[in-house]
Amino acid sequence: MRGQVADWKEARGFGFIEPEVGGKRVFFHISGMARGASRPAVGDIVSYEVVTTSDGRVRAVNVGPAGLTAVSGALTSRRVILSLVALLILPALWWCVTVGVFPAWLFWAFAGMSSLAFVLYGQDKWAARRQAQRTAESTLQFCALLGGWPGALLAQQVFRHKTTKRSFQITFWFMVAINAGALGLLGSPTGAALLQNVIELP
Repeated sequence: MRGQVADWKEARGFGFIEPEVGGKRVFFHISGMARGASRPAVGDIVSYEVVTTSDGRVRAVNVGPAGLTAVSGALTSRRVILSLVALLILPALWWCVTVGVFPAWLFWAFAGMSSLAFVLYGQDKWAARRQAQRTAESTLQFCALLGGWPGALLAQQVFRHKTTKRSFQITFWFMVAINAGALGLLGSPTGAALLQNVIELP
């Protein structure tokens, strides 16, 4: 069903929906919001399901944005944005290679480590569901540190894996920061000269 939020008590976490087809307003609670839906506001167009509780009361559940609002929310969701970031890193890195900022081997190192990280995340998600032997978190983080973080970031969104564990995410983004810092140094004249000197060592 569809309707419009006619009343919403933010402090108390409940409100009422005016059904699109008419009739009595339907009560809903914040606990009845669809997974991932943002907090509602008066005037929002929503979709919902109607259930009757054990005490005979009617309420709306699985309440979420409907129509263009739902499409807009999906396109701007955190998962979609992070997935796009992950997918754009390698093309951006390849462009840097073509203009001479980075050596070609760096791109292939990132691509290889990203592919490995994506596979490892997928295997770990599979193992977690079947209570099989897991991939060590240190291994996943090490892959990110060595340039596999774009693939790891994409895998986190695709498999919905390791995204809610705060300690893992803090460490992961720390690995990303270290890698990005090293990449920035390598792309600078000082870093490029240092790498050239290392390569030329007998």
